[in-house]
Amino acid sequence: MTLKNFYIFIIGQFVSQFGSRMTSYGFTLWIYKTTNSVFYTSLVTLCYLVPEILFNFIAGTLSDKWDKKTVLKVSDSFAGVLSFVTLILLIFGKLKFQYIFIINILLGIADSFQAPTSEVVISLIVSKKDYIKTSGIRSFFKSFLDIFVPILSVSIYALWGLKVIIIIDLMTFIFAYLTLIIFVKIPKLQISDKKERFINDFILGIKYLLSMKDILTLIFFMGFINLVYGIYSTALAPMVLLRNGNNDFQLGIVTSMIGIAGLVGSMLLKFFPKFKNYSVLLTNIMIFSFGVCNFSLGIGKNYIIWVLGIFLGNILVPLLLANVDYLTRVRIPIELQGRVFSARNTIQYLFLPVGIFLSGVLNDFIFYPIIKDNYSLMKNLSFLGKNNQELSIALLYIFIGFLGIIGSITFRNSKNFKELDKIDM
Repeated sequence: MTLKNFYIFIIGQFVSQFGSRMTSYGFTLWIYKTTNSVFYTSLVTLCYLVPEILFNFIAGTLSDKWDKKTVLKVSDSFAGVLSFVTLILLIFGKLKFQYIFIINILLGIADSFQAPTSEVVISLIVSKKDYIKTSGIRSFFKSFLDIFVPILSVSIYALWGLKVIIIIDLMTFIFAYLTLIIFVKIPKLQISDKKERFINDFILGIKYLLSMKDILTLIFFMGFINLVYGIYSTALAPMVLLRNGNNDFQLGIVTSMIGIAGLVGSMLLKFFPKFKNYSVLLTNIMIFSFGVCNFSLGIGKNYIIWVLGIFLGNILVPLLLANVDYLTRVRIPIELQGRVFSARNTIQYLFLPVGIFLSGVLNDFIFYPIIKDNYSLMKNLSFLGKNNQELSIALLYIFIGFLGIIGSITFRNSKNFKELDKIDM
């Protein structure tokens, strides 16, 4: 099995995601400039994220029963139609922020089908020995998007507005769609002729996941990472701007370093040997990442220290993702991957909005009041910041650094997590 088919498929997906993510950034900018409301700006993201998470279980179960290329064509076409409708509304001056909320809800539902199906397609067109390699390629493309999509989106929006961004999105959709239907060959997956009620099939996927204690524990480990990441990412921009005098240039450098580290880490993947002790490897990566990244943000006062900490803390993340991807693909039968991957995504990503919520709660209602009402504590911790706000957000990062390390050690000592080491035996 050659990788030519994979390269064609992943390039089409990359181009499509490039356009979709530009539109997502464009929506955010348009909503904020139209409403001047941070609440509405965040709500537009939740309108996409919540339905995608909630529909993942159902979408995965159905995608296991349907033809994979058909699912991708329908979901991509639905997203393309929504972009076209948005463009028409914008051209005639009829676009309202309430419409974007509805559009994002529908996009979230469409992507809930597209995401697990794409995962199964990769398992069908890539041999087991190439799972790590192809995961590195996917991490490379993701990091590329993380670096350049925000820059291009802001630039194009400033010069030509949301219309041009949506036109670019439609062009990328056409390219990806034609690539999919003409060049990508997806093997037919043998599906049992036995007719099962949807609810029984749905429950079967959940029961199968619950029976795999090692993979279920791995999923919760990734969910824990998302929880800490939600706290970390939400506080990052306020932390940088608070401590550098609202310097947007430095903020841009700090935030882009996440994508740059991912890009470098993806290119280094081929130089790493194949590991056997997965429980040790995965937890060591995150102990290093949580410690270096969060402690540098909490203790460091210079953006150069933050940049270095973020780079070192994220450079091994592609190695983590590659091995997690390998373990789940090897462990789960292809005919069940759609529903199991959907369950995985639902569990993992439910932790992300929880982390986002906790970020504000911990900073505004726990650390800030403690610092504000305790002069002696503020004096003893003055090396972390000049005022109450700086101190509270510094303590937040130190706290999640310890949280991440303790949590990773706890997972490493879990009996179920150690079972991952036996997968290649």
